[in-house]
Amino acid sequence: MKAAAVTLRRAWGTLALLLLCTPLAAQDHDAFVVRHADFTLDKTLLRLDMVVDSDIPKYILLAIDQGFAVPMMFEVEILSPKKYWFDTRIVTLKQQYLLQHQPMLDSYVVLDVNSSERHYFDDLDSAVEFIEVVYNYPMLDINNLAPNRKYYARLRFGIDSDELPLPLKSSSLWDNDWDLKSDWYEWEVRRPGS
Repeated sequence: MKAAAVTLRRAWGTLALLLLCTPLAAQDHDAFVVRHADFTLDKTLLRLDMVVDSDIPKYILLAIDQGFAVPMMFEVEILSPKKYWFDTRIVTLKQQYLLQHQPMLDSYVVLDVNSSERHYFDDLDSAVEFIEVVYNYPMLDINNLAPNRKYYARLRFGIDSDELPLPLKSSSLWDNDWDLKSDWYEWEVRRPGS
């Protein structure tokens, strides 16, 4: 009887250890990593170029396959540093997408929420790549930035957890870690000739 109790305690201890280690293992890698972000100057217009690597977790892929529109986004900010206080935010932009599988069409759809344009893809990888790689995205006229101040930009990419459909926010059937975003990627904003 004593040996059975010890074996049972060991089994529960092993199970508890596995449950404790599983979330840590899940956090070992980032779902989204910004590989590159920068501005190019087209006359006086700053245009954003961005490349992101995604490793979308299986529970999110399952939600997409079940027909849920998963909201994704990237945020860009241009800031001016201050010495003794919080940096001044000059520009903030949030580009939103909805990624969804449409079984009747056997295709994946990316809805650009900002422009209301729909883009159709034969497979999920192509749809995700469309969101991950951005070139020549218009940001702002550089003349709106004072020539005698320093500026930097930062960008992050991820799931737009504020826009999740209610069943994904509240259901116990889904893993609840939907607040997945990359770290901020920062770079200096330079005016021509500086």
